Amino acid sequence: MKNFLEITNKSLVSFGGNDLQQNLKKTDAALAELKPLQEIWNHSHSQWMWKHLNLSYLHPLKNLRQIAAEIARKQAALEQARWKYAQKQVKAAKLEEEITADLDKWTQASKEVSLGKLTSEMGQVLTLVNGCMKDILTLHDLYTQLKAQVGEVNENDVEAEESKAHLQRSLVQSVRDVRERGAITKGEQEYLEQIGVNPGKVQKLIRNYVEAEQQDDADWSTDGLLDFIRSLTDELIDKGKVDQRRMNKQGFSTFHNPEFSQGAENGQHDN
Repeated sequence: MKNFLEITNKSLVSFGGNDLQQNLKKTDAALAELKPLQEIWNHSHSQWMWKHLNLSYLHPLKNLRQIAAEIARKQAALEQARWKYAQKQVKAAKLEEEITADLDKWTQASKEVSLGKLTSEMGQVLTLVNGCMKDILTLHDLYTQLKAQVGEVNENDVEAEESKAHLQRSLVQSVRDVRERGAITKGEQEYLEQIGVNPGKVQKLIRNYVEAEQQDDADWSTDGLLDFIRSLTDELIDKGKVDQRRMNKQGFSTFHNPEFSQGAENGQHDN
């Protein structure tokens, strides 16, 4: 198939002392050399970024929720790209059949330009398809890793763990508040209260923890932070049952209603 500039004898001035055709050839060669880079970064995130940045919740069920949301977006993008590619494939095949020696010069040239445009667009769509597939397969692999840790999960399991998941998130953010300004911010205090936790008492514990993590013999890793957050969460939810006590004070059931969730046979509900 001819390049679109090959249908005319006119030389179009470009830059560097070259005409447009010469610079296009150089550009095509550069793009071909750069293609391996596009194949590396043709998706949203590296596997490292997915694990360290995007799926950074302490509670595994929150990370599963994030995976579900990401998969939904990637699936929609993949379906759109697949059908777009198929449509262009059909149009390209039709044009190939229509290009024959019987056509006049300009009709043939017009169809060749259209075919070249479609071929280029198909290549771009294919890059998107490959990127979506990389992300989906990576997310599936991460889902498999989490599933090995938590087992089969239904909606009742998620509801049952919501208090811990939200408390862990709030405690991590509260630790950052104390590191930055020495106190838990108003918004984070409200979050703790909504869960059922006394912010003043939590603030005192966090201040003690932050002081300890600044000592010379403190570990460089975040192991201590994770242990502190998870231990305090278990104490407040499993032993203190602060979330249930908050709901009792507000007049709500302390458990979710299993009639409105998947896996209802395993749920809890009080009146």
